[in-house]
Amino acid sequence: MNQIIFSVIFLILLVGCASNYKDQRSRSIHFKNGEFKNPVSSSISLWDFLKMRAWAEYSDWPEYKEKPYKKINSARVDGEIINITHINHSTLLIQTQGINIITDPIYSYRCSPVQWAGPSRVVNPGVRFEDLPKIDVVIISHDHYDHLDLDTIERLVERDNPKIYLGLGAGRHLSSMNNVTELDWWEFSQVNEKLKVNFVPVQHFSGRGLFDRNSTLWGGYVLEFPAKKIYFGGDSGYASHYQDTYQKFGSIDVALIPIGGYDPRTFMKYAHVNPEEAVKAHLDLKSKKSIGMHYGTFQLTAEKINDPVDELNIAKEKYNILPADFIAAEFGQTVVIGEGL
Repeated sequence: MNQIIFSVIFLILLVGCASNYKDQRSRSIHFKNGEFKNPVSSSISLWDFLKMRAWAEYSDWPEYKEKPYKKINSARVDGEIINITHINHSTLLIQTQGINIITDPIYSYRCSPVQWAGPSRVVNPGVRFEDLPKIDVVIISHDHYDHLDLDTIERLVERDNPKIYLGLGAGRHLSSMNNVTELDWWEFSQVNEKLKVNFVPVQHFSGRGLFDRNSTLWGGYVLEFPAKKIYFGGDSGYASHYQDTYQKFGSIDVALIPIGGYDPRTFMKYAHVNPEEAVKAHLDLKSKKSIGMHYGTFQLTAEKINDPVDELNIAKEKYNILPADFIAAEFGQTVVIGEGL
């Protein structure tokens, strides 16, 4: 019963709009009748969500346990070497070419509109916020509470004033649009001579309340550097968009792909890949190295806490993927990828 109550709270509460926000959604061909549509149609609804939350049998996750924090190896990483630190959930720190990028940053205890109710973390972030290096770029995949955490964004803006990128419409949730860029699918922004940020389609949905479902655009990113391409997948069901991204950008050097949040499949298959589908995405992108994310932090779905990693290993063996080519890094672990990958 508590799950249903919390779900309704999430759906009812809304956040304010940026004071200098200008709505650009109408310029998108993907925005029709007040909402965005997936590249491939999906059949999830508010009613589907409420039924799933009411009837799905959730496994028991452990109580919160604080684990040792780790330190970032370098304030900056120059050249073609890539350092990727898995902080927690879908929050990863990407360091290369002297640029620091953070994905879907969340340091809050709960991924919820309020901090007194809702899904709480079972483990601390692998790196303290205070130990993060200066962040230059923030990329946000969509506006769900576990991906767009306003408290963390405000802390980063106050400390570092980074450039922030997100999908059309999502900027309305922020307190200000200063240094913020909204993108449509297949649009890009040239950050500087070393980095182009491309916003690409994924199959998911958006919304932070009862009346804003699919009113903002969700997506993934291809980060183009002089000699490397990094893919950040956000949240997504399995569909043809992975192949479409490969067709446009060629093989990906490093892909950050979700592996958790997939049960029960009757509902979640439209919005979240399971580990086997994550491996298929790795193959579709022709990714040289992939890192799993979106698992082991908040219990948002029904699978056991260890299932994503265990099932990823099974899927890698099934599809003859070398163990080192698709890994699930520990929270706080930095994966160092060399010039030759």
